[in-house]
Amino acid sequence: MEEINEWLQDKNKKYEKGLQLYSGSSVMKNRILQNLNRGYSQKNLSTLIYELRQLKNITKAKPVQEKKKPDPVKIITPPVSVQIKAERADLIHRSVQEQVKKIRLGDLPKELRPRYRRMSDIWYQMCELKFVFNDLPPRKEKEALEIIIQIEALDQEKSMIWKEIDHWTKYKTLLPLKTDEDFSKLTAQQLYLKKVNLGNYIHKKQKRIENWMEEMKKEPAKPERVKIQEQINRTLKSIHEHELNIQKIEDRL
Repeated sequence: MEEINEWLQDKNKKYEKGLQLYSGSSVMKNRILQNLNRGYSQKNLSTLIYELRQLKNITKAKPVQEKKKPDPVKIITPPVSVQIKAERADLIHRSVQEQVKKIRLGDLPKELRPRYRRMSDIWYQMCELKFVFNDLPPRKEKEALEIIIQIEALDQEKSMIWKEIDHWTKYKTLLPLKTDEDFSKLTAQQLYLKKVNLGNYIHKKQKRIENWMEEMKKEPAKPERVKIQEQINRTLKSIHEHELNIQKIEDRL
């Protein structure tokens, strides 16, 4: 932790050192790490600083109050012409259609249809934020970080929805869409430990699923393959529920 604090306070931060600290930390997220591994950029450095600050914040052992969303940073970008606005709107529309064309709304159960519509809204928002990010004047680091955080949150939500839809497409069963867990009375340290334990559980179960998949490929008897598939399906549901709980915890930290 001391090493992370020193890096955060260093005015001449080495990107590679920060990446090393993040990759070995308990707040590491695979999706974010993949982006960071692509190399230095102002966006990646801002993300790295933000993520490592989260680890610093969760060490405070006091009850966690319900988080209030901070007022968004006022982002002022140069005006664009009517033609450019129209071109961007058309590009966003085509991009959204390309994203969702793989699945028809009518093929989904009623539980997933609102999620499907929400995914379209998310993609619109992400595209619009990306244009705003590109239009930012130089040295608008605070505004850039605000946009990055918004895009990452939307991207994470979109990934969860795709996972739910993909699971239905493959197995014709629903992943849990919410959990009943209440973390409001836990301290920051308790939340942190809970998140670590859930992460470890998910990792172990994912390894087990990989082994089952290999067993299923080698199993000649169809009844046995069906049993293995049912095990995989149950475990995927359990993993998804834990991922939803991790999201709840991250919202409180």
